[in-house]
Amino acid sequence: SWLINKSGWRVEEDGKTVPVQARHVCILFKRLRRWGGVDVPRPYAQALEAHRVPHVLVGGRSFHQREEVMALRTALFAIERPSDEFSVYATLRGPFFGFTDEQLFAFKQELGRLHPLRPWEKETLVDHQQEVVTALTLLGDLHKFRNKRPVSATVHAFLEATRAHAGVAFWTAGAQALANVLQLAELSRRHERRATSFRDVVEALQDEADEGEAPDAPLVEEGTVGVRMMTVHAAK
Repeated sequence: SWLINKSGWRVEEDGKTVPVQARHVCILFKRLRRWGGVDVPRPYAQALEAHRVPHVLVGGRSFHQREEVMALRTALFAIERPSDEFSVYATLRGPFFGFTDEQLFAFKQELGRLHPLRPWEKETLVDHQQEVVTALTLLGDLHKFRNKRPVSATVHAFLEATRAHAGVAFWTAGAQALANVLQLAELSRRHERRATSFRDVVEALQDEADEGEAPDAPLVEEGTVGVRMMTVHAAK
């Protein structure tokens, strides 16, 4: 963060000197995974995100452990199982809706259980209650139609309703996060070919996450910006 924001250093690029930027920096690792499945770059990525330094992990295999992937998978569970209040709460608290613990606690105290299929008397709701009810109604509507259309259509309907395409793109590692979200939507479409219901696909995605590693969605090298994190071997 100091290097790209305060150092004043300059580097040569296309025959001229320019202020050093994140894309000029690369962090090299001997390996990206250690014995026991330890994700070596993860604390570096978290530190870069905390300082709002854009970054790109090249060749990472932590797809299912990425925040955006876990959040979307949790949302799919909430759509499939609206009675699972833990999944519903986690979805509302997660990055796609972004409600705070205080907001959700107050809602529960005032109106009771967070259930997407509850009937609501919307004319009696105040503004902060209406926001939560709108989110719950979205999950309930997606639940009702989940087995009447392709699973990928439900996934994209959720992403569009929450404006995730725009929101995720503005994350610190937005390009990678958005690519991962879209890759999960594509994985759901592939699982659908041999599934008989929305639940089958959701459980297949969870089984895949439990079984092990998967690569992050590939990014086009040109045009992506940020500190690159890769192995020495990959850098060759």
